[in-house]
Amino acid sequence: MDSAISNTNNKSYKIFLKKFIIALIGVSLVGFGLAFNSAGMLGNDSVAVLYDGIRNAFGLPIEKLGLVTNLVNIVFLTIVLLFDRKYINIGTFIYALPLGSLISIGFKIHGILNIRTTIGGRILTSFLGCSMLFIGIGIFIAINIGVDPVTGVNMLVKDKTKLQYKTAKIICDLTSLIIGFSLGGKAGVVTIITAFTAGPVIQKISETFDKKILKKMNLNNYSN
Repeated sequence: MDSAISNTNNKSYKIFLKKFIIALIGVSLVGFGLAFNSAGMLGNDSVAVLYDGIRNAFGLPIEKLGLVTNLVNIVFLTIVLLFDRKYINIGTFIYALPLGSLISIGFKIHGILNIRTTIGGRILTSFLGCSMLFIGIGIFIAINIGVDPVTGVNMLVKDKTKLQYKTAKIICDLTSLIIGFSLGGKAGVVTIITAFTAGPVIQKISETFDKKILKKMNLNNYSN
């Protein structure tokens, strides 16, 4: 009996460890993507515009975007904890805690690549940024280990207003965009592109990753 319990615990531990590593890979791509989008200077997604606007309001250099991201996510995390902690899971902390440092690493990677600051180079940088961002979020959603703080706030708005999630998300995105832009956050063509493409692209990536990768690893039907 004890042996069976031990085997079950070991299996659960191994599954959790695999999901933890995959979730961290997804978050790393999100951080690198946010850094590349900022470095491309063609605009950010709506939440990143908020991060950038707060950074600008405090007069901090672009390299400090990661620090600001961490602080804003801590505020979002606190709000979710205060109003409905059911949305808080281990994945929330896996996403929130290292994201700022990963953005800083992303800036360093971009610097090492030494991509030209011509319009062509900026388009390439932004394309790489959006690709990493979408893939990272798709992986994180597919691994199903918890929601990030921003999604947690979206869920709170949905619950409090009794609106559908997609409507609540639009409200939160527009609010983030307006506040961020008014504080000097960079919005541009990438902001418009991500507004129309992020949802369906991320959903497709998430579904594909779940079916093609997680299913083969026997992780797609496991929940913590």
